[in-house]
Amino acid sequence: MEQQEIVKLFLKKGFQLDSLSLDFFSQDPNKINFFLEEIGNSAAKPSTITLDIVKSALKGKTQIQILKGFSQEQKKITTEKAIQFFIDRYEKIKKILNGRLDLVNLVSINKINSKSKKFSIIAMVKEKIPDTDSIVVEDLTGEVVVRFQEKISSLLDQTVLDEVIGLVCEAGSEGIVVSNTIWPDVPLKRDVTQTKEDVFCLFISDIHMDSEKFNHESYKKFLSWLNQVKYDNFYIFVLGGVSSKISDMKEFFSKLPEKSERIFLRGEDDPEFSDVMNITDPSLIKIDNITLLLSHGGFLEKYSKIWPNLQPEKIMLNLLKKRHIDPIFDSCTKIFDQDYFVLDTVPDIFTSGHLHSPGILNYKGTTIISNGSFLTQPIFWVINLRTRETFKLNFT
Repeated sequence: MEQQEIVKLFLKKGFQLDSLSLDFFSQDPNKINFFLEEIGNSAAKPSTITLDIVKSALKGKTQIQILKGFSQEQKKITTEKAIQFFIDRYEKIKKILNGRLDLVNLVSINKINSKSKKFSIIAMVKEKIPDTDSIVVEDLTGEVVVRFQEKISSLLDQTVLDEVIGLVCEAGSEGIVVSNTIWPDVPLKRDVTQTKEDVFCLFISDIHMDSEKFNHESYKKFLSWLNQVKYDNFYIFVLGGVSSKISDMKEFFSKLPEKSERIFLRGEDDPEFSDVMNITDPSLIKIDNITLLLSHGGFLEKYSKIWPNLQPEKIMLNLLKKRHIDPIFDSCTKIFDQDYFVLDTVPDIFTSGHLHSPGILNYKGTTIISNGSFLTQPIFWVINLRTRETFKLNFT
């Protein structure tokens, strides 16, 4: 946000900013809405905001830190940039896989020869060969065809194009055979991270107020529950799918408790709405020492077709194990100078909407949540970040 925009926003609220407080908010604009709510609730409202007033209002308050906004500005695509994009992905995930003890006798593809017996490679999946158990994989030195043993053919089903994986192989008269697949995955020994104080997070999405199928009765139950909530430190994450109408957006957000921190992540049909804190889709954020990966979940659509028998939370788990949010390259993939969608940081909480199917699971210290909707199953979730206890909200 430009300084001129910040000044106009504060003037609209009846405040002037001194130069130090303006510099503060320029460096961290995510704190503006939080500060305005705090100062708006105070008895004395100064006409000029100083840095001391800012620090006093924000003191002791849990703040959101944006670790990674994935919707970076896309640069002009060239062949060179596309190659660098995939090299960056390969190198980042290779670094994770290098620590896996399962990958015995690790070699590059160009070092495989007739004398190679049992060895491992780290490679990107280039192609799946139809009607066979074989795939073409490549690294920075070359490419090779590998065939999966029949007893691990299910691992082939979990494999997708353009992901980086580790393969334990054996070379023989029938070519190179894969005996095991190693994903980057989440570290085995990982503590469940918790905050020191109670911090409650509500994850909700797919309200679809503009739909003929919008469940008004369930929505009333949701509003009734909201009116009874007495959380002191309350974050409401609205993960898209509110409505295509700005009037619905205003009505929905006006019903959320004023003392809560309201964070909005736009879905594909939501209009822009700047009255609350906005984050990109997807976003990796931090509250205190808890890392959250948040998305509307549109990218899950293609993976639900690849794994049609899996619930959304299981699809999300598969992607978490791959340490990449959206590995398959298609027409929607954005090319940057690096691959921002690699999960080099493992989230403590991974949540999304879009598929309208509620579910939750815990995996090696990560809580994975898929939201329901007010069209199908109005089931959502609240987490206490201090205890990591999850509360199911069923508004049917």
